[in-house]
Amino acid sequence: MSSSPAVVIGLDAGTTSAKMVAVDVQGTIQASAESDPIPTQAPSPGASIQHPSAIWDALATACRQGLSTLDRSTPVTAVALAAQSGSVAPVERLDGQLDSSFSTWMDKRSRDLVSSWDASKRKAIRTLSGWNPAPGLGLSTICWLRAEAAVEARRWLSVDDFLIHELTGSWVTNPSNAAGMQLMDVSSLEWSPELCEMAGIEATALSALLPSGERAGQLTASAAEATQLAQGTPVVVGGHDQSCAALSLGVTAPGSALLSLGTAWVVTMVTDRADPAAVPKGFNLSPHVVQDRWAVSKHLGGLGPALASEMAGEVTELEAGLGQPTPSIDDPYFLPAFRTVDRAKSEQFSGLASTSRVERLRAVMEACAFEARLALEQASSSVPVVELTVVGGGTNSRYLTQQIADVAGVPLTVRRETSQPAMGAAMLAARASGWLAFDAATTPAETILPSRRYGDTTDRRYAEYRRLTSGDER
Repeated sequence: MSSSPAVVIGLDAGTTSAKMVAVDVQGTIQASAESDPIPTQAPSPGASIQHPSAIWDALATACRQGLSTLDRSTPVTAVALAAQSGSVAPVERLDGQLDSSFSTWMDKRSRDLVSSWDASKRKAIRTLSGWNPAPGLGLSTICWLRAEAAVEARRWLSVDDFLIHELTGSWVTNPSNAAGMQLMDVSSLEWSPELCEMAGIEATALSALLPSGERAGQLTASAAEATQLAQGTPVVVGGHDQSCAALSLGVTAPGSALLSLGTAWVVTMVTDRADPAAVPKGFNLSPHVVQDRWAVSKHLGGLGPALASEMAGEVTELEAGLGQPTPSIDDPYFLPAFRTVDRAKSEQFSGLASTSRVERLRAVMEACAFEARLALEQASSSVPVVELTVVGGGTNSRYLTQQIADVAGVPLTVRRETSQPAMGAAMLAARASGWLAFDAATTPAETILPSRRYGDTTDRRYAEYRRLTSGDER
C-alpha cells in the first residue's frame, strides 16, 4: 500500500492565536488548524503581557489539531515558522528556560522613555535599524525593563527565537523578525554594536541570525511529543508574519505592495534598496524573507477597531445600503483618533447631522481608503506601487475594497482564505526541501479595478480630509 503524498508544515505564531497549514508538493492545502486565543494581560497601565507557555501551547495545539486530520502515513518533509515581531522577553536562568513573560509589541510602558530620547539618538536609531523609535519594539522595551524594573538578563528573546528554541533547542532567529528587536543593522543584517550599547546589552545576549529558508535544526524529542510531529523533522528558518504573508501572496517584486485589513492595518511595499535614508518619514525598513528584497511598511493607526465597531458583524445587511445615495461633497467625514488634534476626543465625525449607521459606516470606510491612498502617496517618490494585494477581515466588504481601489487608483488583488503567514512559512519549508513546483499560493483571488465614476467628488473630499487632519502628522 502506497503512503500518502508528503507535506510541509507552515506555522504562524500570531498575537491572537497560532495557525497551522500542511501543504503538498503542488501547493495544495491538505490540512489546517487554529488554536484558541492566546491570553494577553494588562497588569498595569500601558502593559501588554503574554506568557511564553501560552504561546507555545497554542502553537503545539494548532499543529496537533491539523495533523489529526491527515492520514497517519503522511510524511512531513520540513517545518517553518512565521511569527509576530517586536515582543521581547528576558532569559535569566542558566539553563535557558524562559520563566518570564513577553512584553508584546502592544506594550506602551516605554512611551515616556522613548519621548525623552534626543534628536541625535533618534536619528542614529533610524539610520542603523531602519525603524523609527517607538514603544513596543525590542530596543525600547529592553531599555525600559532595565531602567524601571531593574531586569538584567543572560539572553533577550523575541517570540520567533523562543519558539525555534522550543522546536530545536537552538537559539536562532532571522533578519525579518530581528528588525522588530531594533538592534540589527538593516544594511549588514548583523546585530549592531551601537544599538546594543544603547540597550545596555551585549550582542552575545541575542540569538544567532540566519537567513530565512536555511535550516535551523531538527525537532527535539520533547517538541515531537508536544506537536505530534516526528522527532528529527527538519526545521527551516521562517520569518516575520507580514513578510511571510507577502511571500505567500507573491508580493516580492519592487512595485508590489500588501495591505492588511485586519485588527492592524499595515501597508507593506517591496523595494530592492536597503537604504533607510530613502524611506519616507513614518515608514520602517525591514528585510524581506526573499533574498535581496526589503519591505517598507507603515501601521495605519487604529483603523481596524474603528471599522469593526461600526460594522458590528452585520456586513451583509449594511452592504446593500452603502452605495446609496451617490457620494456628495457635503457627506460627513470620519476623523480617526490618531488624526485628531485633541486626542481626548478620540474618533469623531465632522459634519454628521444624521445617526444613520450606513452613513457612519460609509464615512469610516472612506477614511480607511483615504489613509491607504495617503500612505501610497507618501512613499511614491522612493517606493512607487503599481499593484496592491489586500487580505484580512476587511476584504469581506466589497464596498470597502472597491472604495480602496477607487481612491488609491490602483488595481486590487483580493484574497480572503487561508493563513497567509503560515502559507508563506510553508513555502520557505518547501523551497528548502527542493520543491520547486510549489512556488505560489493556490488560494482563490479576485481582481478589483479602480473606477473613476465619482473621481472629481472623491478627489475634492480627499483634499478636504487632508485639511481636516493636517494638525497631526505621524
